[in-house]
Amino acid sequence: MKLITAYSHKGGTGKTTALMMLASAIDAQGKSALLIDSDPHQSFAAYRNHSVCALTRAWSERFDVVYYPYDKVDALTLEGNLLNANDTGRYDYCLINLPGVDHPFNRCALQYAEVTLIPFAPSALDLMEVPPALDVIRQLSKEGRVGEARVLFTRMKSETRRTAANNRDIDAVLQNFPVLQTQIKDTAIIADLVMRGLLGRTLAYYEDHAVGLEKAEIPRLKTALQDCRDLLTEINAIIDEAEK
Repeated sequence: MKLITAYSHKGGTGKTTALMMLASAIDAQGKSALLIDSDPHQSFAAYRNHSVCALTRAWSERFDVVYYPYDKVDALTLEGNLLNANDTGRYDYCLINLPGVDHPFNRCALQYAEVTLIPFAPSALDLMEVPPALDVIRQLSKEGRVGEARVLFTRMKSETRRTAANNRDIDAVLQNFPVLQTQIKDTAIIADLVMRGLLGRTLAYYEDHAVGLEKAEIPRLKTALQDCRDLLTEINAIIDEAEK
């Protein structure tokens, strides 16, 4: 069971979006996943509920969603639950949506994650919130208590061109912290992902049932699903390289 998490000290950075994209790619490969909500918003539960109730029925019987509130589940319980999930052999992946705080629960989850994503939009406000999360990762790394970690740029517009000053600001904050090549684009499909369900299933529904302007959604869904696949492919490569 590959364990992947997303971490930041700020809400709205794209943690949930990144993990939902991975869920779509995992499902499209015919794989299974355990989705763990630890944020009070319970975004994974909303994702599942919207998907099950939608006309597309874009959810998978191979996916389970559980809620482990970070302020009520201790590290030992989390560790035991993760081990039990792994021992069942039911799941190919485990995705943990962490709350935007520095808390012992998060540090425990980070310790067992094979890849931790640190998503943020390269804007001035978001840049100010990145260093605390990176500091935690660096500290755990020095102690040998964290797996691979990568910054993930989010809400990237195709027309955006970063200036030299923007790049200098980003470089100063990241301080050579590794960055994923894959980026999360600012598109209508991705922005509304929680309402779309697992994209491969949504796409299949539209290909069979779309009428009128709904047909215009098909190429957009295909592009978004490919973006999800690209993100998972890069993360799998990181995990495979670390295991050599």
